[in-house]
Amino acid sequence: MISQKCLAKRSLTSRSGLKLWIALTLLAAGFTALPELFAAKIEFDIFPATTTFNVEKLNPDGGVINLENSQQTSTGELKNPNVTPVPDFLVKIAAEFPHIFTLPASSRPISSMPNATIPEVMRPPFSETSLEGKGEKELVALRDGTVTLRLLLSTYAPASMEVHLYDADGSEVWFKGSSLLSWHRPDSMQNAPLQFKGTVDPDSMRLDGPGDYGPADDLSYSFDIKEGQKLVLKTYGNAEPRSFIKVSGSAF
Repeated sequence: MISQKCLAKRSLTSRSGLKLWIALTLLAAGFTALPELFAAKIEFDIFPATTTFNVEKLNPDGGVINLENSQQTSTGELKNPNVTPVPDFLVKIAAEFPHIFTLPASSRPISSMPNATIPEVMRPPFSETSLEGKGEKELVALRDGTVTLRLLLSTYAPASMEVHLYDADGSEVWFKGSSLLSWHRPDSMQNAPLQFKGTVDPDSMRLDGPGDYGPADDLSYSFDIKEGQKLVLKTYGNAEPRSFIKVSGSAF
């Protein structure tokens, strides 16, 4: 009985030693092939042959990376590149149906300020309208803003210009008991300056010669307007056709 147990123990010891020897052998083989484990491989399979080669080792010998061979190749470094010509049938299609190769209008930028800042984008739109010659025009402010009036009253006989400002409830806004702007010229021989916000502007007339007065050039007046307020422009009498009232700003 004792001899059988001893034989069994010796058998187990031999098997353990064999397993240990195999493990050590595999471990040594693994260390030998370790550099290859960190290599990126590309495999080409073109029937009937298959080729595999390493492209780059992430952990090269000595730990030094070969940057010259690792960097990406740019287009300028390619020598004698072969550019495949466009097939004839695509050339014909592009010629007959150019819209197929054109971006739709909806995908194109339509902004007149492609590099605008947020304040510029949020700024209300600027508009301009005018009353040419004689007539009447009404404008309602779509938003709060600043309005600029530019005007010229040319005449040889009685003629007038008026600009009235009304609140949203229809009541007129008065300035020192007067409308926003009024200009009454009896003829071309008298000095008849206009009145803006109840104040006479003596610079609105100029003396062209003895007894000959005319309107000054580039007359301009600005004021604030609120959303819902209305402007009424009027030119009547014997005003010449070149007379005008121009309204500009971001309120309309």
